[in-house]
Amino acid sequence: MKKILLPSVTLLAALVLVGCSSTSGETSKMQQSSENLKVKSSSSSEEADTAMELWEKLADNSKSVEEIYVTGDITVGENQEVKAGIYDLQVTGGSGNISVEHGIYIPGFTSNYWIAGAADSGSDYPNVIRVALLNELVLKFSDISKIKLTAVPKTVTMTDQLGIGNYIVGRDIKAGTYKLSTNMIMDPQFDNLGWNISIANIDTGKSRSQTFNPGNQDVAVKLEDGEMITTNFDNTQYGVSSDTARLIFTQVNE
Repeated sequence: MKKILLPSVTLLAALVLVGCSSTSGETSKMQQSSENLKVKSSSSSEEADTAMELWEKLADNSKSVEEIYVTGDITVGENQEVKAGIYDLQVTGGSGNISVEHGIYIPGFTSNYWIAGAADSGSDYPNVIRVALLNELVLKFSDISKIKLTAVPKTVTMTDQLGIGNYIVGRDIKAGTYKLSTNMIMDPQFDNLGWNISIANIDTGKSRSQTFNPGNQDVAVKLEDGEMITTNFDNTQYGVSSDTARLIFTQVNE
């Protein structure tokens, strides 16, 4: 397998692959894999053989950002205020939408979208969201005035309960097959409101999505090392903060 080039965690992924797509159409799309994915920058020659190594280097690159005003889009980059890394993003002013959009093509990845609010905003929205930020990603905000970013330690304790945001299999949770449940009460009147999950795999260039809600409660997922799980939760439990919401993974014997 070709190495994933990871100089200082800048993602210029799959430029060659994008060029091929214009001439070979759907065939090239089916060939998206870790052998086509290059992650590189101009300031280092470090390499990552796997997605897991990429995430470890990304965590090591994280630099906390004290409270800043949101005056427009925030681009992640080496020469920007927000560096590539893994963070707890806290909203400290306002209440509204957060989206993380890719400025470049990344096989298997989709844009992320959450609703969040400051602790004193009076909303039930989450105040803190876990985010994995690669260079050239763009953070967009609506009705949010201030944020801060706290770097997540390079080494964390794995758990079987995940909150809202981006989490890495093999770092935050062990690989395996799991049944899903939650600590939150999901209102059966809204059978499609609950957890929305996407799982992206850089090594294969594929992604998949899953819901867990009152209308779909018998759900299992299989997780592989290096995959990124993105979670979002529609809270219908009035007066209970979404910061307390946990998606619970109970391992299933295969």
